[in-house]
Amino acid sequence: MKKATTHGTIKEAMAEQTQTKLSYDIYQPFGPSILKTKLPQQYTDLLNVEADRILHDEKLSKEHDWSHNLAGNVKKEIAIDQNKIKGFPEFLITMAKVYYKHTIDKDPIEGSKVGFRTWIVSQVAGDFNPVHIHDANLSGVAFLKIPKGFKKEYEKEDHHPTAGCLEFLGSIPNHFARHSYIAKPEIGDFYLFPSWLTHQVYPFRSKGERRSLAFNVHFTMDAPVKGVNV
Repeated sequence: MKKATTHGTIKEAMAEQTQTKLSYDIYQPFGPSILKTKLPQQYTDLLNVEADRILHDEKLSKEHDWSHNLAGNVKKEIAIDQNKIKGFPEFLITMAKVYYKHTIDKDPIEGSKVGFRTWIVSQVAGDFNPVHIHDANLSGVAFLKIPKGFKKEYEKEDHHPTAGCLEFLGSIPNHFARHSYIAKPEIGDFYLFPSWLTHQVYPFRSKGERRSLAFNVHFTMDAPVKGVNV
């Protein structure tokens, strides 16, 4: 059984007015792990250049439109070919290996073929992604742009700030388990998680674009997943 990251000690006051030092570990035998890292700056820059090339061209935007395959209430979602970003597929494979090593202590690449599907989500005020899952082995997101006024909008929500945030949903809400993890968008933040993990993206009101890269990773003994992003 894998331990969670939490470990500590406490001093418990006993009835005889003495203190006993108690060690504790918090185990996580159930529930998924979420990997978080920073996307190298060169990939953030190159992905934005490729996204701009398509989004700013009406013809290319229509050709790469991927919104009909997705759950989001988002006007602009475009498929991109990650192979055009030198070194980026290798980065994704490396992070997938790290995740698998941490969670199940296996290398998913050995003996398997790897397929990717990558797309850009370009959100503006009012756009959102409802609760959904992905059809793959692993999925991920990297934040590429945030609106200029986003930080102020987020900080104004003093109760439970969610503007423009990505939320992962786990177990049924109860007193003994955390069932939600909210990721505030920061440029370059990169998250990797099992595709079956339920998640959603909240709307925001700030002017400007919230841009993210989303992707699926497939491991298969057969032919890779067909499509522009294999």
